[in-house]
Order: sequence, then C-alpha cells, then structure tokens
Amino acid sequence: MFIREIKKRFNNKSGNYEYVQHRLVESVRTKNGPRQRTILNLGTLDIPPEKYKVLANLIEANLTADSQKNIFEESPEITGLAKHFSDVIIHKRLQNNPNEQQHIQTPMYETIDVNTLINSNGRTIGAEHIALTHFRQLGFFEILKECSFSKKERQYAASQICARMVHPSSERETARWLRETSGLDELLEADFSHISDYTLHRIADKLSANKEQIEKQLAKNSRDLFALDEKLILYDLTNSYFESPKRESNIAKYCRSKEKRNDCPLITLALIVDGYGFPKRSKIFEGNVSEPGTLWDILDSLDLSYTGDIPQTIVIDAGIATEANLERIRKDKRFEYVAISRKKKLKEDIFKDKPSKELKVSRNKTMSVKTTQYGNETFLLCKSPERTAKEEAIFSKRRQRFEKELTSLNQGLQKPRTRKEYASICERIGRLKERYKVGNYFTIDVEQKDDKATKIIWKYNAHKRKEPGEYLIRTSRNDLEDSAVSLIHRTLTMIESAFRWLKSDLGLRPNYHQVDKRMMAHVTISVFAYFVLAPILGKLEWGGRFVGNSDKRSDHSPWDVPYGWQGVIQAMASQTRVTTSFLCEDNRRMDVRTTLEPTAKQYDIYNRLEVNPRPLKRIIFKDDNNVVPKNPEKKL
Repeated sequence: MFIREIKKRFNNKSGNYEYVQHRLVESVRTKNGPRQRTILNLGTLDIPPEKYKVLANLIEANLTADSQKNIFEESPEITGLAKHFSDVIIHKRLQNNPNEQQHIQTPMYETIDVNTLINSNGRTIGAEHIALTHFRQLGFFEILKECSFSKKERQYAASQICARMVHPSSERETARWLRETSGLDELLEADFSHISDYTLHRIADKLSANKEQIEKQLAKNSRDLFALDEKLILYDLTNSYFESPKRESNIAKYCRSKEKRNDCPLITLALIVDGYGFPKRSKIFEGNVSEPGTLWDILDSLDLSYTGDIPQTIVIDAGIATEANLERIRKDKRFEYVAISRKKKLKEDIFKDKPSKELKVSRNKTMSVKTTQYGNETFLLCKSPERTAKEEAIFSKRRQRFEKELTSLNQGLQKPRTRKEYASICERIGRLKERYKVGNYFTIDVEQKDDKATKIIWKYNAHKRKEPGEYLIRTSRNDLEDSAVSLIHRTLTMIESAFRWLKSDLGLRPNYHQVDKRMMAHVTISVFAYFVLAPILGKLEWGGRFVGNSDKRSDHSPWDVPYGWQGVIQAMASQTRVTTSFLCEDNRRMDVRTTLEPTAKQYDIYNRLEVNPRPLKRIIFKDDNNVVPKNPEKKL
C-alpha cells in the first residue's frame, strides 16, 4: 500500500483555487496485468510527506494483523490516523460488500492464530435499537414518505429523533455521536461517516415544516396500534427558557417563568395528551402568550371524527379554566370538562350542610371530599393531608422569613446612618409583601415622628387564612361519582410527567439556536421523540397504566428494571456492536461483525418492551486479497 497525492482545481466567482487530496492505493494482480486500486480517500493529510509510507505501512499492518510491520513506535498522531483509517476500511468492507457478507446459518470452522485476535469499532446499539423499533412501529417511515422525504432524508430524520432520545445534544454533537459512537447507521443500513450538523439542521427544518401533518398521523397510529379510547384529553402549557438574550427573536419573550427564570426569554409549548400519557397535539407559542387564549387554537386542530357522538372530557388546570373558556366548552357538544376552579371558595353556605366523605387515593392515602351542585356544574371541595402538609411547610417558611425581615427593618430604625423616611420604610414593607406573599395575613403599623419612622408593629391574623390543603374542582359531568371526578383530576399529573420527560430526557432544553425557525425545529424534534417514547413508558408502566398486549403482561414491580428512560439507556449501554478480527491458518484475515449477547437485565427490558433482544445478524468478511505473503518482496 502507498499514499498518492493528487492536486485538484475548482473555479468559482472569487477565482481559481487549488487543493490537495490524498488516497490510499494498493497494487493488485489482475488477468490483464498489474493494476492500482484506490482503497480509501483520505482527504487532506496534515503530516510530512516522508511519513506517508509509514502511515500506509501502519494501515496495512492493522488490516493484516501483521505485527512485524509495526516494530518501531511512531508518534501518537501517525498511530491514531492509521487506526482511524483501518477502522473505516474494515467498516466499509463489512457494510458495502454484500456479496462478501455472510449471515451465519450453518456451522463454520476455522483454525486461527489467537495471538492475532483483536476487537475494534465498538458501537452502542441497545438503546438505539429500542428507540428505532418503536419508531418503526408507529409507522414513522411511511409518514415521512407521505411528506415527500427521500430515502436518505428518512434515514437522517430517524437518526436525529432517535439520537434526541438516546443522546440529546446539539446538532454538532449529534453528528459526531452518529459518526463515531452509535450503531444507528447499521440499524438503518445507512452511511453516517460524513454526516454533518448542516445535514441535521436541514432535516430538522423539513420536519418542522411538516409538523402538523406528522403529528396528526402519529396520533392516529398510536390510537390504532394501542387501542386508546381517548375519553380523556389533558391540556396544559409549559415554558422553556434561553440563557442568551435572543434580541432578534419574534417568539422568545420575557415573562413569568414556571422555572423561576424570569431573567431569561422564554417560549411556550402547549401539549395535549390522553389519559395514558400519549401525546396528541402540540403547538409552540410566544413566551408571553396568555394561557387561556391558547385553548381553542389547539382544540380545533384535533381529529374528533372517530369519537362519534361521545363527548371527550377535557382536563385543565386553573390557569386555563376561565369562565369564558368553560362557558364555551359547555356550549360545544364535543366536550365535557373537569377543571381546577379559579375561585378559591364558593359561597360559604353551599358546602355548609354537605357531609364530608373519605376517598381512598392509593393504598395508604386518603382525602376528604364535599360535593354539591351549583347551577349546571358539580363542585368538589377536596382536602388532602399531603397537600395540607406541603402548604403548611411553604407558608411557615415564608412567614418566618417575612417576620425576620420585618424584625431586621425595625431594628435598623434604632441605628444611626440608616434610612428612616416614613415613605421609604412603607415602600420596603410593600416589597417584602410582594416577595413573600404572606403580607395580607398581617396587620402592620408604622409609627412616625416628623416624617421619620420610629417603630414597626405587626400582628399575625390567623383567621384571615383559608384552610390549607383545600382546592376546588368543578366539572360539567354530573353523572360521575366523586371518586371518578377526583381520579380524572389526578390524571393531570400525566401531562406534568410529559413535560418532565421532554425537558429532562428528550433535550427540550438547553436550546442553543438563535433563529426562530431553528428554535421551533429543536422543540419539534423533542416532541416527535416523545411520541416514540410514550409507548415505551406505557409498556414499562411509568406512564401510569399498562398499554400493549395485555395477554403478555406478567406480575412484576415497576422497579424490576432501572426507573426512568435514562436508567434504561444506562442499562443498555453495555450491549455494543463490535468487529473481531484474526488471522486464519491460511494467512487470510477474517473480520466478524457481531452484537454482544444481552445480559439478564437487558433481556428483561427487551422482553417487557417486546423487542428482539439480538439486533442485527452476524456478518463475516474474508478477503482473498488480504493475504500476508510469505515473501513480502514479491507483492506488487
């Protein structure tokens, strides 16, 4: 083998340019005489020309496992290049020479030199295999084909969505991961050796442009595949922040952040899921959008043709349950609702004579409920011991800090060189009330003399505070038992879990993009990844209920496998695809590409998810030209 340097030119509007390419070439005997064959394009090498032959010899030594050609140690740079190029050649031989690949069906015996055995080109494949299997089950490839994605674009889209599930990161890091770490290229029968962040940006833009059509079809496929009744639909919003200012953005706006990052611009994601946690529709809004005004934008886009005359029950939180929205839902025959009331309390006499009932929430949790009808609605006044304890702890902490600040402010009035103006002290008290949100439960008097504050007196009024742990549920469904209404309300935790999966496991944040269409494409990829993840969570019962083939359900605890999608990724990380190479007795090199056998834990995960535990078959490559000659001088 040797390296040939080739000079090339190209012309553009700026002028003529010349550049150099290097190729790895070997001489072979043919029936027409000696010929030279290009093995691999090396790009442009940044090493001295006198090292070309050394690099070629090291590559040949790696390919033939001939240790005699590697007697002298070379620099790490040359050794690293040789290892990289030899791995690429072996990988291409295994993937791009179907006539020389063999799927092992019958016994095959070889006598080998065990001292030449090496393992190389390990790629992770376990979590990728799970993600891609569910990607295929949802009919994602067929949907993309309907959206005019070419075969290569479909492969790139699948790789990007699966990468967002397994290795969420920027497009640049995703491209590196696909090139160097993951076995997705083999699972997809694609070549990702030259995939770039530009390619992934282009595919993300096309996915975002077809978002509505893809989401609609994915929701339909999920419903048909898992027999989802969709009697409940849960709607809520969340926001995601950017740490850069995004001054040129039209959608990233400053507003109140649910993550307490009011100092950062935000975008808002609206999401509808069903009672099992399966997503149905999503929409991206400006960060400062009014929550109640978003409801009908997304409800009107739902496909309700399959429901017939049976109305769906919408479950919404207090932020969206305005009187106008509820009134509109009551007039719409397609929907009923269960909502958290914005009113903290109704008239005192409504629940006065109503008995309190104890409802069992779970094995060791209960809650008390009072029920009454008011107009065309049913109201439930609920009180939970857990919620009571939580609210008491929060209120107690705020009250302590508020009184500590008042004490410090009062003591400062007795010290020299402190501000004592009456107006200034009143302003500072107002700011404390705004910060700690407990000032309404205190009577605060500020004594003054000559427009100077002299003393602050306060008193806590316990009677002003409402009963902790209470919340009010209102519903248009007067046919339900109290326990059923309470259960429906508690399904709101499903959509909260969906937002948690999106943000923590599916790379919704951080979002590094600066252009609006790229920001929206980033969010869209995460939403599509959640469409694929939802069936996995359902089968593992982390989505709240079991979905799938009920006949195959076995008695087990959700803790039989690592909890959380990241736990599954870590558990599957040790299953890799590797190439084992060795010299046979006839001095021919054999490469065997195979997948490690799953461990007991991995097999359990595969079984629960109904996924084939042995992704990809074994492949053998044995090259007649790959012979170590007994007399190297005779090789051309």
